[in-house]
Amino acid sequence: MMYEFRVSEMAEEFGVHRNTVRNWINSGTLRAKEGPGRKYLMKFEDYHSLCEKFGRKPQIRPSSYADPEKSQKYQDNLLYQEPLEIGVQEKTIYSDARWADTCLTCGTCGSACPIAGVDGLDPRKILRMAVLGMEDELRDTNWPWKCTMCGKCENACPAGVEIMALMRRLRGLREREQVPGPIHKGVVTCLERGNNLGIPKDDFIHLCEALGEELEEEGLAGFKTPIDMVGARVMVTVNSKEPFAEPDDMKYWWRIFHAAGESWTIPSENWEGVNWGLFSGDDESMKTVVGRIVDNMRRLKCEVLLLPE
Repeated sequence: MMYEFRVSEMAEEFGVHRNTVRNWINSGTLRAKEGPGRKYLMKFEDYHSLCEKFGRKPQIRPSSYADPEKSQKYQDNLLYQEPLEIGVQEKTIYSDARWADTCLTCGTCGSACPIAGVDGLDPRKILRMAVLGMEDELRDTNWPWKCTMCGKCENACPAGVEIMALMRRLRGLREREQVPGPIHKGVVTCLERGNNLGIPKDDFIHLCEALGEELEEEGLAGFKTPIDMVGARVMVTVNSKEPFAEPDDMKYWWRIFHAAGESWTIPSENWEGVNWGLFSGDDESMKTVVGRIVDNMRRLKCEVLLLPE
């Protein structure tokens, strides 16, 4: 006796997602074959065993039983069908099905996105275009650069689509000279001078020392900014906008460290804590900046890394 079912019916019956049922079938956990009308066929005893495993009583529906003779005829016809010639476009824009293929087009991502609708941006639209192989169109649009990579779309997605990975890949498709100016310039400057804004080493050290003197005058007796202190427990990296435009903000951290009796230090070189290689989709630059931070950690023999982001 054969048992006939739809994926949606099986998912509802056992309280799982439709994709879970499909995975059971693809992996052989659920021994079922394709049947007519987008249904599946399995032996009734296999269905009964599945019910026992889940502690459920087998359901009896008018469509539950299939005519074995008709089912076999359907399977035989499948064996003799001529293969279809389908032109498949290679998906170079993403390498994992979870980046786009598993999208259900429910629109939850668009509801969570704080800039959905700006210049037509919609995360769901981006995913559909990726699935359809519209690589050139996505590469040339400004959507990946308007996205702030906040991750709200991905957190809200019920299918677990990894939208952030796709957005980074889209940014990485751009020729570096066509990346929005400030971002590209920041990456190049960081590679050349150790921070996104190109602040010279001597100027940075002088500023940090001057801020330390101010803190001592403000009541932190004996305070001195620990620069390149070997053996400190915490190594602190800095967002270059702070020494450039908001230096007093750095003192708030330092007050906390002083009050807690924490052992900490700032490297004199390659102290940038904001990796624009990550944001721009430039993996090689991102690795270089990370490698410099790791080198500083080893050189100064620190145990903990503090990033400003």
